[in-house]
This record gives sequence, C-alpha cells and structure tokens, in this order.
Amino acid sequence: MKSKKVSIIVPVFKEFNIEHFVFKLLHKVQNHNVEIIIVDGDKSGSTVSKLEKYDLKTIKSEKGRGTQLKKGAENSTGDILLFLHADTELPDNFYSAVTDACAKISSCGAFSLKIDSKKSVYRVIEFFANFRAKYLQMPFGDQAIFVERETYFKSGGFSEIPLFEDVDLVGKLKKCRVKIHISKDKVVTSARRWQNEGVFKTTMCNWYLQILYFVFKIDPHYLKKFYRSHK
Repeated sequence: MKSKKVSIIVPVFKEFNIEHFVFKLLHKVQNHNVEIIIVDGDKSGSTVSKLEKYDLKTIKSEKGRGTQLKKGAENSTGDILLFLHADTELPDNFYSAVTDACAKISSCGAFSLKIDSKKSVYRVIEFFANFRAKYLQMPFGDQAIFVERETYFKSGGFSEIPLFEDVDLVGKLKKCRVKIHISKDKVVTSARRWQNEGVFKTTMCNWYLQILYFVFKIDPHYLKKFYRSHK
C-alpha cells in the first residue's frame, strides 16, 4: 500500500536561522513521503531566497501567520498537512506518529510540547500547555498541529487573521466533531521568545490576550496591535 504523503508547511518572516532549520528538517524527512513548503511573509522573499539549493517548495505571501498557513495549505499536495513553526523541531519518529494517528485514532492532532531550556520554570509552562492540549482539546501552533487534507478543507482551514489562527482552526475542527489526538511524542520549541521578553511578561501577556479573545471575543486584528505595543 502506498504511504501517505505529509506536507510540512512552515510560515517564516525574516528568519535569520532558516538554513540550519531546513538542514535539520531535511535530514528528518529523508526516506519518507514528505514535501516541505516554506511560506515567506516578506513579499521580497528575503528568507526563501536563501533556500534555492534545497529540495523544497517556496512561496511568497502577504505577512500574517494565518494568511501564510492558508496559502501553504492551498499549494500543498499531501494527504496529511502538518503546520510547523520555524523555531520548533519535530521528533525523529514524527512521520510514523502522524500517519499512525491519522490511520488509527483521529483525522487531526498535535504533539506534546517541550521547551528547549533546562530552567525549571519552563517545565511549569510545558505542564499547563500539555494539560490544556490533552484535556481541553486545545493545542496551540507551537505543538505542530496536523490534520488530514479532507478534514482540513472541510473545516474551512486557517482564517486570514494575524493572531490566534491556531485557536481558530482548532475551534473549526471541533465543530467537525473530530477528536484532536495529542501524541505523547514531543516537539521541541525554542525558548527564545520567553528569554527575549521575559518569562513572566510573556506569559501574562499571552494569558491576557487569550482572555480578551476567548471571553470577550475581541477581534484578533485589534489584539495584534495591542500585542505589538507591549513587546
């Protein structure tokens, strides 16, 4: 039986470490039926211009993670779509984890989260992120959400919004009455955004924005402006 094709879709914007990321990702996908799609939010192609020598698909797009992920999905050919941040590393067994989950458990899912730092404060963040994903069925984008092609497009896919595009997609998937499987296998995400802005400040800002979005239904376009003003 022919193996399922996985499309890995990565939104980027002026990503300074992109070649290192791509090199490691290509090493992980070798011998698997995988296509890699890099969607550059800089229309001049400042990031994808560095990737011409690599065997992958590159796309230029309007800036905005929701917009970029939507465009990547529309240009994909895989049976399963996997949405990956450029500061996140997949586990070595990601292909079998994704294809087995979609074949045997659910048409969509995500990985458990590990943050690339030895500091104990990050274990607390991981705990709450993984608890939220598993028990509230609410994984975020840094957990590498994956979904079968048919389910993705049936749900409506990503919205072209600048913030909470991952939450919006998960909400759409829930409306399709599918269980969101959370794999025990872990993606490893960089701690740089917490380190750059401070763990407490970043966490409090994220929670505050989530309350405004979930509880008060504030437009993500407004929240994005608010988020920028507090960076």
